Amino acid sequence: MWCHDNFRGVGAGLTAGRIAMEAPYVSDRAADLPRSLWAAVTPEVPTRPSLDGDRRYDVAIVGAGFMGLSAALHLAASGARVGVFEAARAGWGASGRNNGLIAPGLKRDPAEVRRILGRERAERLLLLAGEAPDELFALIRDHSIDCDANNRGWIQAAHSPAAVAQIECRVRDWKELGADVAMIPADDVAERLGTGFYFGASIDRRGGSLNPLACARGLARVAIEAGADLFEGTPVSGVHRAGAHWQLTTPAASVVADAVLCCTNAYNREIGELNAAVLPLRTAQVASAPLAEKHWRSVLPQGESASDTQRLLTSFRITSDKRLIMGGASATAGDEHRGLMRHLHRAARRRFPQLGDIDWQFFWSGYLALTHDHLPHIFKPAEGFYAGIACNGRGIAMAIATGKRLAGIVSTGSELECELPITRTKRVFGYSLRHPGVFAGVLLNRFLDRVEHRRVNMA
Repeated sequence: MWCHDNFRGVGAGLTAGRIAMEAPYVSDRAADLPRSLWAAVTPEVPTRPSLDGDRRYDVAIVGAGFMGLSAALHLAASGARVGVFEAARAGWGASGRNNGLIAPGLKRDPAEVRRILGRERAERLLLLAGEAPDELFALIRDHSIDCDANNRGWIQAAHSPAAVAQIECRVRDWKELGADVAMIPADDVAERLGTGFYFGASIDRRGGSLNPLACARGLARVAIEAGADLFEGTPVSGVHRAGAHWQLTTPAASVVADAVLCCTNAYNREIGELNAAVLPLRTAQVASAPLAEKHWRSVLPQGESASDTQRLLTSFRITSDKRLIMGGASATAGDEHRGLMRHLHRAARRRFPQLGDIDWQFFWSGYLALTHDHLPHIFKPAEGFYAGIACNGRGIAMAIATGKRLAGIVSTGSELECELPITRTKRVFGYSLRHPGVFAGVLLNRFLDRVEHRRVNMA
């Protein structure tokens, strides 16, 4: 049974203040989904109505991606009155734009996480990161979400001999934590991947892949069935304290809530200090037409998904309808660039020359969010206001797991059981120069990746 007293406790002692929310630096039009493979193959669902009258909720959630919808589902299931407010459509942002690859773990290795957080906090976060894919697949099964989910594993491919040693160390660390990970025998790497481009690889059997837009839409359905209200086409333009509560401003109405969860990730608005705590990085995906049988059987023939160890990593997978998806290529904020698409086309030719001239049918891009330490966080700008931010490119399973933890925090009134760091925001170094800085960093890392691979092949 939902206890409303929990919220009165959380809201005690708050001071008046306003959190401004303005148009983001993201240039995508909110009215349309990106012209992605996922938008083309996922069955359409009716648009949810926009908010047209004042409402009162226990919890107001801004953003209908994986994290926000997961939080809504778990809160509504506990009896809370929940409203989810989405500026565009459910799954419009990063949740529906990624390549659908489920990579367990974190961007940082276990030893680094322990150094940053300390052993006790690190172990809790590492355990969550390791278990998040299992939580995701269980949720999909339990709620019959049709999203082409498979858990055949995730392969990490080493682009150099030095990277092989790094992967071996990573495998040892995760095995000590009980993870089902292993090195792929060197003689099997080329056949397992379908390319001789790499020098070694590991397999993490916790990972897999899915159709992310279908997953987001399925999660929205389940949250609504549990009792949550979802309003699409409803941007939140302001959040401020109103006595013991929070008041959210939308174009046609206002919302009063006891607690607010901001689940917009890199698609955040100017939310006080929160905006500068995240560095948005645009990544792109390309998808081919369905491949001939002899071609699709030559790439990841056992059905895993894969990404590599380059500074600007490249990911690849075969979809259930036998298309090749290549992902990666990074840029700063701005419109989609043909350069990103050309980069991925070249990456495919270098890795899979056996495919010949590929018929590329789809290109799309979106933003992921980076934090100062490349770890996921729950930021707490004020009492009763939480923001789950920055899975740093590992967002499908971690975002859904984080949404569940956010729900637990506000439903119990306690932060003690949460495995994620709950912190004040910390500004990303050089945020004011983020656009030229990211651009320069992308060019440098792309150059270093090419030089390193060329040097190794010439040796």
